[in-house]
Amino acid sequence: MATRKRAVKKPVKKVARKRRTVANPFPTKLEARFIEAKVVFDAAKTAGWSDEYALAFAMDRASYPDWIVPVDDPIKRPDWDDEDDD
Repeated sequence: MATRKRAVKKPVKKVARKRRTVANPFPTKLEARFIEAKVVFDAAKTAGWSDEYALAFAMDRASYPDWIVPVDDPIKRPDWDDEDDD
């Protein structure tokens, strides 16, 4: 009987996959508004509010207290008085 040689498989190289990247990692103003509303809605639901009241509170930005989000300017920057240092 003749003995057969086994075929040796070549090791397969793993293909490096491309990472998915986002063009702009920062949310837009609209996305930030809805993220804020979702957080407020979840907090109201956790506090025991019904769906209707939680949704109404989350969608009406004027009803937020100032310590959550200032109504006039959500991104407040401190005023620096450089002239007083002289």
